[in-house]
Amino acid sequence: MPGTYLVDEEGNPINSINPLSTTFNIDHTFHDAATSTGNGTALTVGSLKTLTIEIYGTSASRTITFYGKGTSGTLRALMGVNLSSLTTGINTTGTGEIWQFEVTGLEYVVMDLTAVAGGNVTVKGRAVS
Repeated sequence: MPGTYLVDEEGNPINSINPLSTTFNIDHTFHDAATSTGNGTALTVGSLKTLTIEIYGTSASRTITFYGKGTSGTLRALMGVNLSSLTTGINTTGTGEIWQFEVTGLEYVVMDLTAVAGGNVTVKGRAVS
């Protein structure tokens, strides 16, 4: 997994904020004020379990499709939960939204910006173990 982490005597990650906790957070930017389509920067999952993303920006319209990659490397639809409406989906055209995903066992997560018009889109997330 990318990054540097504190570990205990057995090599388990330690949260630097709470040294007694073996959970940790990874902040990740998939798209940063993107004005063109693309997969953005994939998140390497490792031992992470839950991913929460926020979508925002100035675009008049946008479509983001959620994908996970397993060991085959094939992009597959990833179901998420919109935390405001509690609806589920594999994509969104909304902005100012927060989505949550179960990512245990995946290799990577990709937020594919499949359409954007009239501004930019940012997709940032926090994954926890």
